[in-house]
Amino acid sequence: MKKRILILGATGTVGTAIYRQLSQEKDWEIRGTYCSSKQKDSSMLRFSVETPDKIHSLLGQVRPDLVISSLRGNFDRQLTVHENIAGYLSANGGKIIFISTANVFDGDCKKPHYENDPTNSDSEYGRFKIQCEDLLRERLGSRAVIIRIPFVWGKNSPRIQEIRKGCEKGELEVYTDFFSNHAADLQIAQIVRWIIMEDKEGIFHVGTSDVIEYQEFIQKLICAMGEKEPCFVCQKEPGVMAVLNSRDDLPDSLKWDSERLIGQCLRPYGIRAEKSKSG
Repeated sequence: MKKRILILGATGTVGTAIYRQLSQEKDWEIRGTYCSSKQKDSSMLRFSVETPDKIHSLLGQVRPDLVISSLRGNFDRQLTVHENIAGYLSANGGKIIFISTANVFDGDCKKPHYENDPTNSDSEYGRFKIQCEDLLRERLGSRAVIIRIPFVWGKNSPRIQEIRKGCEKGELEVYTDFFSNHAADLQIAQIVRWIIMEDKEGIFHVGTSDVIEYQEFIQKLICAMGEKEPCFVCQKEPGVMAVLNSRDDLPDSLKWDSERLIGQCLRPYGIRAEKSKSG
């Protein structure tokens, strides 16, 4: 019998990458959800967090062995959705992979953070993600896998589009004195696939292995794109926001650095960035 996988938020940057990556497996039956955009793909089902109770009928229809949550939207309604998912999985079996955020540590921006560090957030977004993490792990134990990600980039990601527009305009807002790591949508998707295939458990920090000053990263990206560097409107944000991997089971092939990420982001524009040594 095929493994049934439901991807919530399958049309966002991360959700789309996961959907495409998992769809390569013939032994998996992949269903995804969309909210507003029309979909011709019959494997895509409409679901909105604005009607959280409809998650019951969705779960009953798909009967997933695994739920991957990359939802966005109202925090309270999202929390209700995840409470209902936890109830379904508790009663029927199955696992969840929850896409969380580096913001669960934004209350301590003095250093990078690892998987076992205690969470500490000053933002509404970070506290919401902590609530979801705690709820799922309390209700499902090892059947709840948490993936924390920093800034996300991808071939058609909003951040890439924002940079291109800024270069065309000649002006781009950037953070200064702010150090972070970054994640590619493809990297996240590949690690999700590996977690499923290897039946991994626990918390995963997914992002580049190097921590770099934000403006420096943007400058490297613009240079690799061959664009003229715009005038930077600098927003001083001293601190560190990085989630680093300390697990010893992650294959080297799934470990990215900033150079490899930039190369991946530039592919849709036909630009050949220097190939990463880790790639």
